[in-house]
Amino acid sequence: MKRFLAYLRARPLGMASLAVLLILYLVMGFAEFIAPYSPTTTFPEMTYHPPNMRFYQGKIRAQRARVVSTINWRYVRVRGQYGDLKFFGRGEPYKLWGVIPADRHLFTPPPGGYPAFFMGADNLGRDLFSRIVYGSRISLTIGFIATAISLVLAILFGGLSGYFGGMTDWTIMRFSEFFMLIPGLYLILFLRSLLASTMDSGQSYMMITLILSLVGWPGSARTIRGMVHAIKREEFVLNAQLEMIPAVVIIFRHIIPQIASLLIVSIALSVPGFIMTETTLSYLGLGIVDPAVSWGSLIKRDISTLSNLRNYPWLLNPVWFLLAVTLAFNFIGDALRDYYDPYHTVFSPGLRALRRKKGKRAK
Repeated sequence: MKRFLAYLRARPLGMASLAVLLILYLVMGFAEFIAPYSPTTTFPEMTYHPPNMRFYQGKIRAQRARVVSTINWRYVRVRGQYGDLKFFGRGEPYKLWGVIPADRHLFTPPPGGYPAFFMGADNLGRDLFSRIVYGSRISLTIGFIATAISLVLAILFGGLSGYFGGMTDWTIMRFSEFFMLIPGLYLILFLRSLLASTMDSGQSYMMITLILSLVGWPGSARTIRGMVHAIKREEFVLNAQLEMIPAVVIIFRHIIPQIASLLIVSIALSVPGFIMTETTLSYLGLGIVDPAVSWGSLIKRDISTLSNLRNYPWLLNPVWFLLAVTLAFNFIGDALRDYYDPYHTVFSPGLRALRRKKGKRAK
């Protein structure tokens, strides 16, 4: 990892992507502290309130606005009227990570003060920034959990298929091809539609994660099967077989570590795919339901018509977060692929520069 980080410094786009991911996952981990309100806090008289954070007299403040039309919820700013913000001040009580009781927030208006809408409000007057921050907990974790389960299944079935061959190989490969013949999105929609529509948010999260995992493993299993089939003829594997080491131990202790680079790249490229699939399900109404919130459900609930998007463009903010995560994971995956690719290992300008620096230090 130290060599990879040094290599990544020679690729500004990869380093910037890593920084973006670290910031987003840090925000997700401290969602209760960073969000000024809970995702269900409403201000009914401030429907579709525009963003009102301004830099005024050397401070970041919340500017007051007045409703001029409740038909399309038009607001006008009130000149010179601003509400102060308190950083690390007291606000709505919460439990950090569900365990530690606290009431400090990164920023919050004083009690009774004008609400602060960093990214505007939705149709119920709920702070969109707070809902995006809380929604990151589902959107960012579901990708990793689904990828982990899918990878375990791929290693298990692909490893057994490539190692034993014969009828075991034929059975597992035909089973995986059955899943691959059906377009992934259609299969996910079909499986999700079979489940009860009355599930709560926790059950929906678990079911969506399992469905994504079951659909995502066949492609990786076929790739792992081919690599295991080639590596099992190496001398260190034959020696382990002669020592009567169990087949499962040989697969997981001797063969799988040899393809760790492939697995790392596969994880980096699979996570954004699962995140986008969950977003699609939530947008179609088959994903996360109230009172839980994810980035996909925010898009579905808020961007209902083109007129809404034209009149309230801040409702599109969850899309930028999704785009940032997807691009960041793909750029990191490209960097990992190039780093582990033998051709790039020899001819990459970044690694050549790294070797020259090491040579100068050695002299």
